Amino acid sequence: MCVEIAMKIKDTFEDYLKYLKQKGMSESTIKEYRRFFSGSLSHSIGEREISSLRLIDVVSVIDAGRAHGEYGPQRSVVTLRRLMKYIKDSGEPVPFDWRDLEIPKVPQKQKEYLTNEEIEKIRDSLDMTTHAGVRTRALIEVLLDTGMRISEAISLDKTDIDWEQKETVITNAKTKDREKVYFTDRSLEWIKKYFEFRKDNLPFVFVSGRGRLLSVTSRNYMRTHLQNLGIKKHIKHHIFRKTFATVLIQGGADITAVGDLCRHKSPRTTLQYYAAVNKERSKEIHQKV
Repeated sequence: MCVEIAMKIKDTFEDYLKYLKQKGMSESTIKEYRRFFSGSLSHSIGEREISSLRLIDVVSVIDAGRAHGEYGPQRSVVTLRRLMKYIKDSGEPVPFDWRDLEIPKVPQKQKEYLTNEEIEKIRDSLDMTTHAGVRTRALIEVLLDTGMRISEAISLDKTDIDWEQKETVITNAKTKDREKVYFTDRSLEWIKKYFEFRKDNLPFVFVSGRGRLLSVTSRNYMRTHLQNLGIKKHIKHHIFRKTFATVLIQGGADITAVGDLCRHKSPRTTLQYYAAVNKERSKEIHQKV
């Protein structure tokens, strides 16, 4: 007599991660799913049999998700919803529709960006007599003028840049698609200044002080240096990309153009920037009135 062994939730984790990899998801995305699988989902329902799950069990997932920070409960439930959809699509019987899992509401993240004054303050603070200072200035100008993510920018080779057309083709850090981004005269001028300062024949656009491809440790110079400028915002590399999107909107660019230039996969992401800018405009109107 053959006894069928009931599948537990935790038994599906590795198969789902393999599925994400086959779909071309980035390593960072897969790592994030693994974090919730080994954390909130394992600690709440990991040992439960799929057939025994009930909608009410989402409460324990939410509770365990608090260990992942302010947005942990929301992300835990989103992860569970996607996992349940995968299980259903794989042909395994599920006791409820994954769409019936309600995602808890959390405070909306504020879309921080830098003002012109703050950008100038950052530029003026950099020591142009040092390799780290000139490199950081060039990197900031590239991030501000192209909207690239930091991992995309530091992956550039010198041969990637089309100086005449002021553009380059990069691999999207999230989707892995090959996409075109555009430089300005200012960002290209600072790249040239940086190359002249280096006086080396290395193929990489951005290098460490030891002549290697810029690593996570090397690019921490920007994070640590800019913390003492009195700017009460989270000064990380991604804020320059947010500033890029915000400046486009403030300049009158339509939603399609902003989405294309930022290479957003979903229009909803672009709309969040429009909502943030509109709130700022509402404040200005209020003060004027």
